[in-house]
Amino acid sequence: MIRLFFGLASFLTISLGGLWYGSSTDAPLDDAAFENAPLSLEEKPEAQLESKPEASAVVIEPEKKPEEEKKPEPPAPAKVPVAPSEKPAESGGLSIQSRLLRFGYRLPPTPRGIDTIVLHSSYNALGGDVYSVEKTLQEYEQYGVGAHYLIDRSGAVLRLVEEANIAYHAGSSKMSDGRKNVNDFSLGIEIIATEESGYTDKQYAAVNALIADIKTRHKIKSVVGHMDIAPGRKTDPWKFDWKKLQ
Repeated sequence: MIRLFFGLASFLTISLGGLWYGSSTDAPLDDAAFENAPLSLEEKPEAQLESKPEASAVVIEPEKKPEEEKKPEPPAPAKVPVAPSEKPAESGGLSIQSRLLRFGYRLPPTPRGIDTIVLHSSYNALGGDVYSVEKTLQEYEQYGVGAHYLIDRSGAVLRLVEEANIAYHAGSSKMSDGRKNVNDFSLGIEIIATEESGYTDKQYAAVNALIADIKTRHKIKSVVGHMDIAPGRKTDPWKFDWKKLQ
């Protein structure tokens, strides 16, 4: 009986001790304590990971540029009437080519008034073709003279000196009104011809057209020959038919 009492007491003591030990904060936690706790991110199975919605792709449309205003096409250039000085000499007009000299003229100290045209004759006396323009110009250079215009045998007109400048074409000269130094207020026109040849019809046409063109810029009072302003010294223009001068 005593043995049974001690056995029952031992049993109760062991059971109560176990209950006290399990409720103590110092007791180790077993795996069963976390069965229903939420799993950490690393412990969640792949199927249970919270899926975040993917960011929807934003399509950016290119900015529409305003349509460029169509510029109106420029109108076709109006036809400019051909000035008389641009027409061929054969038709009564004039065509002038610039062949400016480096000699035979000077610049006036002040703008000059022009009221006289002096006609000259000249040719190549250096040998070869007497009507050669190049050789005639070489001869001018040798003498240091020049004129504003030169007309060759075909009627072509060359501008040798600008009208605003004083060309050395008249030399010692005097007008019938008593004025001297004719270069100062005149324009000189050289016409290629010899003392015997006279002038071609194209040259006469060119002379008339050139004089008419000059009169559009200057108040011309006199058209004279070199012989008229330097008598006894000059005899050109040789055999010039003044009746053909319009």
